[in-house]
Parts: sequence; structure tokens; C-alpha cells
Amino acid sequence: MLVHQLLHEAAARDREAVALIEPKRSVSYAELDGMANCFANLLLCAGVKRGDRVVLALENSVELVAAYFGAMRAGAAAVPLPPGPRSDRFIGAVSDCTPRVAIIEERLARELAPTFDNIPSIFIRRGAAVTRGAQAPALGHDLGKGLETAGSNEPSVPVTAAELAAIIYTSGSTGTPRGVMLTHGNIVANTRSIVEYQGLTASDRVMCILPFHYVFGLSLLHTHVAVGGSVVIDNRFVFPNVVLEAMQRRRVTGLAGVPSTFALLLHRSNLAGMKFPDLRYVAQAGGGMPPARVREWLERGPQVPFYVMYGATEASARLTYLPPADLRRKLGSIGRPIPGVEISVMADGDRIAGFGEVGELVARGENISPGYWNNLEETREKFGALGYRTGDLGYVDEDGFLFLVGRRHDMIKVGGRRVGAREIEDVLHEHPQVFEAAVIGVAHEILGEAPVAFVAAREKDAVVHAESLAAFCHSKLPHYKVPVRFIFCQEIPKLPGVGKIDKGALRELAGAEAATVAARR
Repeated sequence: MLVHQLLHEAAARDREAVALIEPKRSVSYAELDGMANCFANLLLCAGVKRGDRVVLALENSVELVAAYFGAMRAGAAAVPLPPGPRSDRFIGAVSDCTPRVAIIEERLARELAPTFDNIPSIFIRRGAAVTRGAQAPALGHDLGKGLETAGSNEPSVPVTAAELAAIIYTSGSTGTPRGVMLTHGNIVANTRSIVEYQGLTASDRVMCILPFHYVFGLSLLHTHVAVGGSVVIDNRFVFPNVVLEAMQRRRVTGLAGVPSTFALLLHRSNLAGMKFPDLRYVAQAGGGMPPARVREWLERGPQVPFYVMYGATEASARLTYLPPADLRRKLGSIGRPIPGVEISVMADGDRIAGFGEVGELVARGENISPGYWNNLEETREKFGALGYRTGDLGYVDEDGFLFLVGRRHDMIKVGGRRVGAREIEDVLHEHPQVFEAAVIGVAHEILGEAPVAFVAAREKDAVVHAESLAAFCHSKLPHYKVPVRFIFCQEIPKLPGVGKIDKGALRELAGAEAATVAARR
């Protein structure tokens, strides 16, 4: 099974079923399948060959989805990127993957021109396209005419499950963009596993506020196309009430988000006064959600099953999930491996840790990436005979449930003692005035390294005192785990579009603040 065949099979089962829903339009599976074929033929006419890369720098849209599946049908690897050069990944990713063709937002044409100067490009706006570059065909200015010229018959390009379907660029935790290679086999294996444990069917309709250049967002697309369900695309989560109203109007059955999604819904929206009779489940991934926030959601959010999930781009999305039935008794756990995945906790490099013993999570399964594009050294470091080394530290309890204590690079060495940033963050989230919190390690002249906390208040204009937070932390943590400094901000910096906390930006802010303080002395 190939990724683009998931779409073709869904269209064959029910041509008129609704595939994608945008605020002002929707398309059926038959229409989407035909558009994907047209994009594939358009790319082939532009010189795309089997194994080439096609950059897709578009916002979530019907066009992006059609181009994504179309690139694969042309035998290429799709490379979805944030649609703008200000992203931490954009320019480096384009240079790294050397695309044959780029499909990008026309409204950004002038801004993106230097990046794609020597790359044939198709500029997309809703309903129209402009092609340029010596290798691109002269298809005119109308996308409809261009696609009609290309033809809607499915092209015959032989592709195997072992070939690349996509390259997903992630800043990871280091800030250096890496292209994670995902084969057709990787994505299909992970898709089938998620469908199985979430019990997805053609009647499911998910609200997608996560970008498709982010593997969590892509997994929502893959899983719902696989079962012939519907994906509601809404890029307006900056206005959460608008999205909640769309969920009601579109009769959404599933909502997925990262921790900041649920913080915003609980404290920056009208969620408490709204009903969602069609909602069947809620799912969270994209970083650890503090237990205090989970408890708050269970008390104040829609009373539907809540899936806590854990994964990585290198896993095609998902590695573990916590069944909703176990959520309250195993609060703080990331659950157990999903079907088809094995996870070992490795201590001392290659020894399986005992119950409760902290080690690195190492994963194996058909969903695991073969490695990083153009980065053999890091591929060898992270992928080996034991499996994929996640960089996450955790332990397994006697019931087989996994718990994370932090990322390897997030461990802070305070006077020779290792402290996990996540433990401190979880405590800060229990404080009644804290909306969001993030902890990093900074250089300390006596301790070597010490924790510093960034905090945003629940009420935007509220004043939270550092003394209050320090006292709260002292009541729940050993003294060496209490942050030596609290930095207050309206909102903690996030990775663009994704909503995950940007710890690289926090380190820069902490350094700038320390320099300012030093200059005043």
C-alpha cells in the first residue's frame, strides 16, 4: 500500500463522500482524487522524475492536500514547509532538499523569489496558478486550464513502499533543521495503527488546526483519508471561538491539539459555555501536557474520551497512547506502545532498564524513519540495531505504562545533580495564577547550571510575583530544583504554526536578560 493509494481507495469506496471542508467550500473524495491526478501530471510535465523532491509551501488548504498526494503519484517525495521564509526551517530546508519543483503561495511570490530563483515554481492562489522557470510548461495563468491541460487520469509511475513519500523538516530540540525521511511503508503502517486504537471510521470528522508541515497535522489527514472520513481545515485558531463555533456547525467528531491548544481553549475561549453533541473524542500530543492541565480539562472540557499520545516526526507521528479508560489512574503517563511498535527503556546505553529505572526510550517498528536526509552522521547516531533513540528519558512501571521525565538535552545539571525541566514545569502549572510555564537551564557561577522559569499569567493583565512562585515551588520541590529566576511574559514563544514551546528562543531571551542585568551593575 502506498500513501496516495489511500486517497484513491477512499474515492473508489464512496465518490461523493466529503473529504475536505474549508470555511467556504468543501470537496468530495472524487474531486480530491481527480485534483491529485492533475497535480501529478502537472509535475511530470514540469520535469519531475521518480525520487525527486517537490516543495509544498502552502497553508493548509484543498490545494495543498491535492498537491501533496499528487507529488507522490508523480513518484516524488513531498516536502511540506511553512509558507514563509521567516520560519526557522524554510530556507535551510529548501537548500538541503534541492527540489525539482516548488508549489508555493502566490501572495508570497515576491518574498520567496530569492529562495526559489533557480527552481521552477507553480504559484498557487485559490483557483489560479502561475508557472515560471525554463523547465516549467507554459500553462497560462489559470489553474483550471493548467490542470485540464495536464489531464486528470492517474499517471503510471511505479513506486514501492520502501521509497520516500515525504521529507518532514523539524527543528527538533536543537534548533537545527533536519529532514526526516518517511517512506510510504512508514506512513501507512503508522496510519493503520492509529486508525485501529482510535477506532476511526468513515463517519469521523476531525477539526484540523495543526499545519500539514507538522507530522501531527499530517497524521490527521492520513488517518481520516484512510477510512474515508472528513478533515475540517481551519487556519483561524488565533480566534479560538471561531474554531469552536465551526466545530459545532460542522458537527465535528474529533479534536486534536498540542498542550498550548488546550491552555488556550480553557482560558482564552468560550469553551465552558458551549456544547458539542457530535464530539466523540479529543486527542493530545506534541509535547507533555502537565497533569494539572489534564485534570482541568477533564473537569471543564467536553466530557468525551481524552487520548494522551506521544510520538516523533521520526516515527511518522505516533509511538504510544494512553487509553482514556486509564487516564485518571495513570495520570502523567504517555501510555503504552501503539500496535506494531516496540519501545524499550535503555539504561547505560544498551541495557534494558528495570521497572522505575530511568533510561532513554528506544523505539522499533515499521513506522520508524530510515534516517535524516543528507545527514548520515546523525542518522548513524539516532538509528541503529536497537532502534530509534528518541532522546527522551523515562521509565516503565510494573503495569507496563511509560512515563517521561524529560528530554536528554533538557536535563539541567545543578551542582552535579540532574534535574528534569519537565518536573519543574508540571509543578508551576499547578499554581492557580499560571497559564503557561517553561523551564530551561542557564549557566550559574556557583552551581554550574541552574533552572530559570518563563511564566505567563492566566489573566493577561494579572501580576504574578516571583516570591509567590518560589514559595510554591519550595513547598513541592527540593531546594535545588526551585528556579533561581522567573521571567514573566504575556505569552511564551512558540514554534511558528505548530504551537510547541520554542526553547531555543527562551535561551536567547534568558541570555539577553542576563546581559541587560549585567550591564546595569
